[in-house]
Amino acid sequence: MSKIKRVRTGCWTCKQRLSFDVDDSRNSQILKRNSKGETVHGFRGRPRLKESLAKRASSEDCANDKLPENKVIKRQKKEEHLVQGQRESSLSPSSPESILSAETKLDAELKTSSMLSIEELTKPDFKKRVTSPKEFVIDKTGIMDEFQIFQDIFPSFASDSQFQFPTSFLSDMEAINSINSNENPPLSHFEENMMLKHFFKKLLPILDAHPSSPWPQLALKYCDFEVAKSCFIALSCIHLYETKGATEFYKTGMAHINNTMEYLIDYLKDKSSIDSEEGIIDIEKIIKKLKKQSLEKQRSNFFVILLLIHVHLLFSVLESGRSALVRTFFELFGGIVKDTTFRLYLEKIEESSALIVGLSWFDTITAVVSADCRLPFCEPSWYGDKDSTVSTFQVMGCPGEIFKVLWQFCEIRQQIKKDLISDTSLQKAFEEMKNKLYSYRDYVVYEEGPGNEEQNISKLKCTQCWTLATLLNIYKLIRPKDTESITGIVLEFISVYESLNKELPNVTQMVWPIFTIACNCETDFQKLKLTKFIDDLYEKTNMGSITSIKLIAEECWKTGKTSQQILSNKEWYGSGIDFLVV
Repeated sequence: MSKIKRVRTGCWTCKQRLSFDVDDSRNSQILKRNSKGETVHGFRGRPRLKESLAKRASSEDCANDKLPENKVIKRQKKEEHLVQGQRESSLSPSSPESILSAETKLDAELKTSSMLSIEELTKPDFKKRVTSPKEFVIDKTGIMDEFQIFQDIFPSFASDSQFQFPTSFLSDMEAINSINSNENPPLSHFEENMMLKHFFKKLLPILDAHPSSPWPQLALKYCDFEVAKSCFIALSCIHLYETKGATEFYKTGMAHINNTMEYLIDYLKDKSSIDSEEGIIDIEKIIKKLKKQSLEKQRSNFFVILLLIHVHLLFSVLESGRSALVRTFFELFGGIVKDTTFRLYLEKIEESSALIVGLSWFDTITAVVSADCRLPFCEPSWYGDKDSTVSTFQVMGCPGEIFKVLWQFCEIRQQIKKDLISDTSLQKAFEEMKNKLYSYRDYVVYEEGPGNEEQNISKLKCTQCWTLATLLNIYKLIRPKDTESITGIVLEFISVYESLNKELPNVTQMVWPIFTIACNCETDFQKLKLTKFIDDLYEKTNMGSITSIKLIAEECWKTGKTSQQILSNKEWYGSGIDFLVV
């Protein structure tokens, strides 16, 4: 029996050859073919490159966007072992009904959007519409109007709707970790969608108390699109690591934040700002180099640097609150914003004010707890006040007037350390700061009209808590032996904070007040109350800095040391590490 050979127009099992009748009307009306019945493509019968690429991209999109039908991750409630810091993922399959419900809900949210979908955000061609503009207009820039897509996709930032990550996502993340980390394999569209959704719907609302935080829109406007997206994914991953405990999220988050860090360092190196031998960033040289460029380019570069600094600070807060780079970043931030030209431009962009206020907040609180009693790099005027359009009160719930007292506290503390202030001047400064704090009711911006009473009460109580925490630090610095007043402040704080609704955004931002009160607890009653406050705050935010707060507070209770003494040891300031208590 002869061997059957496969031919181009033949069959697998016989020698029948396919004849193609070009005169048949059924064939001539379909596609252009040659005499053998083969479809003719483009020039000399070669397939068109655009057609093949389009088909490939279409098939890949379909494969990536396809949701698994039989598995999702179900997060089981786990006990929070904050002291041990052990995190274990608890995954189990869900029922088909829950899968269909979750998929239907996700599809409905995306389809009902009147603007673009998350899938479109993750496609490369979208960045053409959002990359940094080459020209800027010196007037009120409507950034929120241009980048309203996230509010359209997620109309409510309420965290009551729970969505689940399918198990295929975790398995994909495990596969990524088995590959060499240097290869940095990209996430699929579906994985990026889930990360972006978690960032905008779950994480962004707890990062500050601003009703519509504008910095993500600023990042999309002034940064490269891929860099901005990498920032969002990095923050989302590190928060998911704290929430779910899977190390895959941590590794992916670190990979993305390293990408943005390399981008920032390369950006600064391009400006000849880093000493090649010691790796020290020369702030003055950076600003001088930037100011040699065109005015429009200067503004773009300034924004890129500030936004990347903000992202890296947020990442440190979400991870553990520990950072060896914050001083350099804050010094760079202060040098940029103090520039007169850039400052005038910032005043014309309302959205940028929230970014400046947020960075000033971080800088000041980090200076307050610094072991070496440093001053904030920001200016007191950057906090805003009751009459400002944007101030710390709108961003995180504490009036700018209270932050100005904190700035003065840092100044007095440094003068005491350097023995540059007399006893008379010290007591005068004490009375001055105390009187400013006692007027805290005058700094609250109240909502007028009926129906706003509860909201105004919450604002007033939050301001009172920030005032008490600041007053406690002043007493510990200038009148440490007045234990009666210090105990009264701690008890008053416990009473006021306990009456607050812990779901309010302003309460979520009360991290430093909780820290400073906890470190000064003396009785078991006080310690139990503050332990509960810390645990509740961690349950709400899942931030690594809250874990560090509890560890430091418990060390204060166990050893009798102050928080400043603990932050001065070799694990912290001794190793060049600062604590971001925000």
